[in-house]
Amino acid sequence: MSIDPIAIFTASDLKQSGPILDAATQGVVRIKRRGEAFLLLRETQFETMIAEAADPRPKTLADLLVDYDPNDVKQRLTTWINEQPSGRETL
Repeated sequence: MSIDPIAIFTASDLKQSGPILDAATQGVVRIKRRGEAFLLLRETQFETMIAEAADPRPKTLADLLVDYDPNDVKQRLTTWINEQPSGRETL
């Protein structure tokens, strides 16, 4: 998961917190201090992120295709197609 901030501030900008909190109402804010980066976000945004992370279902096509091996799928299908019917198949 990638978190793209809508604004970046420095720690010294915290003296005037109004603009930082205003930006945080719109999205995630990054605050930098001495080579460290911190994120400021609304509690509801955090709860949504936790809920999404706890849900094992794929969220995007890229998530769905993680660990997809086309050669493995091709080999499995070839084996399946070449198997002789047992006479007990049901639809």
